[in-house]
Amino acid sequence: MHNRIKRLEQLVNEASALIARLKSENGVLKQQVEMLGAARSKASSNTSAARDLADFKAKVRRRLEKICAKIEKVNDAQPGLFEDEDE
Repeated sequence: MHNRIKRLEQLVNEASALIARLKSENGVLKQQVEMLGAARSKASSNTSAARDLADFKAKVRRRLEKICAKIEKVNDAQPGLFEDEDE
């Protein structure tokens, strides 16, 4: 009977140690899941479609800057051409 009680105590201690180890591993896994989620959201914002959109915006911005520069050049050559008539 004494041996059975000792064996039961040993099993309880082993189970407690295993539960503590599993809790520790669970904490590590939770951190890894959070890091992977953050990396995935960061990667999804860096997709080829997002890069294509950024390139398109840059091209449109450059074109608009060129058009504005031409308008300013023409306005400097002919003052009042693009001024308000009320002034």
